[in-house]
Amino acid sequence: MKYIFDVDGTLSFDGETIAPVINSAIDDLIAAGNEVIFASARPIRDLLPMIPTFTNQKLIGANGAMISIDQKVRVISKIDLEYYDFLKELINEFQLDYIVDGSWNYSSRITQESFIEKMIDPKNLAKQVALEEIVEPIKTIFVNLDDSLQGKLMTLIKEKTTLNAIGLAGEGTVDITSQNINKAYTLEYLQVDKFVAFGNDRNDLEMLSEAQQSIWINSKPSLLNFGKKADVICEANSEKVAQLIKSFI
Repeated sequence: MKYIFDVDGTLSFDGETIAPVINSAIDDLIAAGNEVIFASARPIRDLLPMIPTFTNQKLIGANGAMISIDQKVRVISKIDLEYYDFLKELINEFQLDYIVDGSWNYSSRITQESFIEKMIDPKNLAKQVALEEIVEPIKTIFVNLDDSLQGKLMTLIKEKTTLNAIGLAGEGTVDITSQNINKAYTLEYLQVDKFVAFGNDRNDLEMLSEAQQSIWINSKPSLLNFGKKADVICEANSEKVAQLIKSFI
């Protein structure tokens, strides 16, 4: 069987590490003959430091906009440059904090303390460049938004573009990729049609809905109504997540 794991809020609860007990459970799952794929909102660059012993597995990054197979990174879909110009207009008009990822390098401006800062290129694998130097944008994140501005930006993006925009619960962000890009789309692109999926947020919903068995890690209680649609709900606790993973062996 194939097992698909989101990372932040599903396997990692501090944004920096995955507990050894969970890594050990995933090792056992692989040793039992199963395939494991990690599917993250992070670009591949920022996913690799989270899973140092699993980098040979198939990886889905940037909410489905890029993949890594046999440690070779490939972009699935870029943001159309016309729409990218619109996103840059929003950045300037609303003086937004942002992160824009290219295929490897990135541009960012974070003017207020944010949880997301520690997740950006933690191992210094890339270069931070000027916004104008990102000529092949893969994913854009608007950061440090209040609820009103988050909603306004999502409305503007949906009215003016065909981009996929997701407001992540309680994070004050808007994650933006190209049209129809999500984790389920990229799993289909990889011809993965039967799988068990673990997730915890709105960007996992399509993937969970396509899974043979869906596991909701309840790290965001405000989203429990989404979680109730899953086959299994698990407390966001490393020991309990590890036990659940081992139950599939």
